[in-house]
Amino acid sequence: MERLQAADPSSVGGHRLVGRLGAGGMGVVYLARSPHGAWVALKVIREEYAGDPGFRARFRRETELASRLTSRWTVPVLTADADARAPWLATAYVPGLPLSEALALHGPWPPAQLRTLGAALAAALADVHRAGLVHRDVKPANVLLAADGPRLIDFGIARAVGATALTTDGSVIGSPGYLSPEQARGRTVGPPSDVFSLGCVLAHTATGRPPFGTGGAAAVLYRTVREDPDLTGLPEDLAPTLRACLAKQPDDRPTVPRLLSDFGEFAAESWLPAGLPALVADRAARVLDLPVPEPTALSEVPFTDAPPAPSRRWLLISSAAAGVGAVGGGTAWWRWARSGTPRAGKGPLPTRTIALLGDLSTAVVQAQARGARLAVDAHNASSDRTFDLALRTADDQGTAAGSATAAARLVAARDVYAVIGAGTNTAVPAAVPVCTAAGLCLLITRADTDALDVTNITSSLILRSTRTAGPGSVLRYLNRVVRPARTVVVYDLTDADGGEATVRIVTVYGDLLVGTVEVAQVAKGAGFTDVAHGLAAHPDTAVLFTGGLPARAAACAQALTDSGHRGFRGGDEHILGSPFLKAGGGWWISTGYCDPATDPKTRTFAAAYRTRYRTAPPPWAAEAYDAVGYAAHGLAAPGGDQRESLRAELLRKPWQGITRRYSYESQSQYLETGQDGGWFLYRVEDGGARFVARYDDIGKKKS
Repeated sequence: MERLQAADPSSVGGHRLVGRLGAGGMGVVYLARSPHGAWVALKVIREEYAGDPGFRARFRRETELASRLTSRWTVPVLTADADARAPWLATAYVPGLPLSEALALHGPWPPAQLRTLGAALAAALADVHRAGLVHRDVKPANVLLAADGPRLIDFGIARAVGATALTTDGSVIGSPGYLSPEQARGRTVGPPSDVFSLGCVLAHTATGRPPFGTGGAAAVLYRTVREDPDLTGLPEDLAPTLRACLAKQPDDRPTVPRLLSDFGEFAAESWLPAGLPALVADRAARVLDLPVPEPTALSEVPFTDAPPAPSRRWLLISSAAAGVGAVGGGTAWWRWARSGTPRAGKGPLPTRTIALLGDLSTAVVQAQARGARLAVDAHNASSDRTFDLALRTADDQGTAAGSATAAARLVAARDVYAVIGAGTNTAVPAAVPVCTAAGLCLLITRADTDALDVTNITSSLILRSTRTAGPGSVLRYLNRVVRPARTVVVYDLTDADGGEATVRIVTVYGDLLVGTVEVAQVAKGAGFTDVAHGLAAHPDTAVLFTGGLPARAAACAQALTDSGHRGFRGGDEHILGSPFLKAGGGWWISTGYCDPATDPKTRTFAAAYRTRYRTAPPPWAAEAYDAVGYAAHGLAAPGGDQRESLRAELLRKPWQGITRRYSYESQSQYLETGQDGGWFLYRVEDGGARFVARYDDIGKKKS
């Protein structure tokens, strides 16, 4: 347990907080005293999730179901508040030791204790399923070892039976290594999924290692879906049951009643292996003499039952931040576009300002600013417009701090109706919470980072296809044109996070439709010689590189060339740095930006850009042009003239731009990447990347 932090509240819902038990993606779990003096584990959900009305409804429904769950082997939900600013729930606090920690300290369990553990956890699942729930996250960390037996805890992602999994492209709810194949694929799950997870937990407890190995999440998920588990060392009498639990097909797994029969009764007298009872008792004793904590820094700011509305005080704070950031800032932080074309015989129109936020010293942001100005001029030249547009640019200096400061100034300017986030992965995420707090819509053109995966609970929209959906154009080219008999996915663990989604999409989700697929993991910092030599006997094998480091991709390209590989080689736009462009001749690349100077569908824009700026439009200029047009589309809709409602209006109706069709999935609120979803195919030649085709045109016969 950790001490309370200065930003933690002193109390929540009448519960006095004592310390932190843990923190995760959904929120923070505190040890607390209830108003009646009982110890509770109180989980406070992060406020960004609470901004989604659908989340509150699910949270309310699931806590109500969980509160009806009465089982010796689970921890009861005592009370909850789904309507608080930060929803919370309190469960009984059971002092003990997580199974994950016990395995790390004491290793595998003997067969007798393993069997009795299985009996208790199977009984817990029986009660969970009888209550109409599926746990969905059965893993060693969620099995608490108490003196009188184990408890299955943390129903944080439990869902009512039959509910559909909420996943974005390539995302998985659950813990890789313990979730079922159907859960790994993002499909609807039921009680058999929990049986699979229980089999993983018991196999890990028996052998001391996860049955599908370790490493990057994508590799573990691939083995879960496609390969047999490593069950070496299982006790002979339990091996058939656990193998059956780990069957790939849900219908082939034993039912929970069958498991109860196989495991037998819980043996309370000697259920823990030698050495663990003393450790569990010591852990339980630590809570008895805890002092009453000192009030934290936020003790005078109570949790309220309703989300806070924008206030005058917030606007003044934002304005003050703007003043501080402007001192010594060098050049002015805005520039105005020229005013609209006058309308004969009519009065002036209201003006809606759109801001563009990015590092104005860089060529790519300057190109976006130019594209945006062309869109503003095109809008203001329309005779049937109902408002004029103006463009303001704000410099984030390429840093997170600069982005947050500039965003605060834009928030304080009430004439700004939307912000185009033209910056990088470093800067743009810092603007998201600032804009969300004020309800200002942030339209993100080129940033592509996992830090933006929660945009569906913010005021932001990502206007591009992201690596979360994989290298779409390269996969389509492989499926429609190359059609390789064998593809090797080179998973570079030096950038494991950057390549994980692609590996999962190609293997688990099966978006590569032709031939066989193999994954070759390259250890962090290791070379690619072994992978290249492995391909020497099959030089026509297709290679798909996953990861986003240009130098690493260049090393892979050189190793393949040296080995005599002559098959297809592909990757995504993140590897297009100078080291790779020098070594990657002949590679095919999927991007989220078009080449407006070459793409036939952007000829009119390219001509206007050349006329205005005396140069060909570079990448991302057309995407910024579309961002302004898309914002204007939303502002023109009924209710779109209120900046807090602009995002909702944009999601309501698809819009066709010059680079792609803007249509968003209803749950994930990610750009739909099917027809005209904004993928483009390039080929590396002569030290540069040459535009080849849009996603929709790949594989089509030329007339």
